[in-house]
Amino acid sequence: MFMRIYFSLIFYIFIFTSLSCSSSPQIDQVQEKNDIQFEKERRGPPPDGGERRGPPPDGRERRGPPPDGRERRGPPPDRNFNKPMYKYSCEINGQGFCIFSGSPHINGLKPNSEEIIDRDLNILFSVNNAIAVNSSGEVLKPSGKPASNGDYLIESYLENLTKDEISFHKVMAIMFPIRNALMYDIEKINMSYWENLVIELKIRNIKDSTYTEGPTPRDNFYSREGIFDLAKNPNQRDIHHDVMKFLEESGIHLLCHVTSEEFNNMLRDSHPEGHDPCKEAEITNKIPF
Repeated sequence: MFMRIYFSLIFYIFIFTSLSCSSSPQIDQVQEKNDIQFEKERRGPPPDGGERRGPPPDGRERRGPPPDGRERRGPPPDRNFNKPMYKYSCEINGQGFCIFSGSPHINGLKPNSEEIIDRDLNILFSVNNAIAVNSSGEVLKPSGKPASNGDYLIESYLENLTKDEISFHKVMAIMFPIRNALMYDIEKINMSYWENLVIELKIRNIKDSTYTEGPTPRDNFYSREGIFDLAKNPNQRDIHHDVMKFLEESGIHLLCHVTSEEFNNMLRDSHPEGHDPCKEAEITNKIPF
């Protein structure tokens, strides 16, 4: 009798153990499904109603389509064509002049000549073979962007350039020394030399007047003589905004004179603030080179 009870007990223990082992994976699967469902209910559905996805294997941000269903686009193209990438400022030196950060152009057009000269006044080559490049040596694309830190001129053949492209590079050659004078060399520049530098502006009536009664500095502007006087006597203030505005507007108004209507329209269509700089220049009679 005792042996029968003993073997019956062994038999029941064996049956129970077998059932427990066989059902464990099924229980685990059910538990996993319950955990997933709980997490979905806790987090809520994604905005687009689709499957919520975790981060990609490489750890980068998962972007997917935007909630409004439109095509996701990268950053907008750089339309800030006429603003230099370099952020300028100027500091008052011991002599009271506001000297800019950055560095001067290493060459430019000699006033009243067709000669490109370096900082030591050595003649390098003719402006008729001059092309403007950036600090990396890449040819500047014709646009309304003013001269920037590190731009300089190289000698090159211009046979494959359009008339507008040739005019653009000559404008750069003219503006480089004007820029140097106001930003870096003002201490040693006199009025006579300044007038020679800006002769191409004068014959086209570019920057003839000064206005300083605007509600903000952004609304003010200086004439050729006015900006020179300001640079000579900044009165202990940072004048970088006034100088940069003069250089930007002078350069683009000179471009308006010496380039075609098609180029003028490009300047209007690509202006970052929607302005028509050639119209604003109030040019009644274009004077080309």
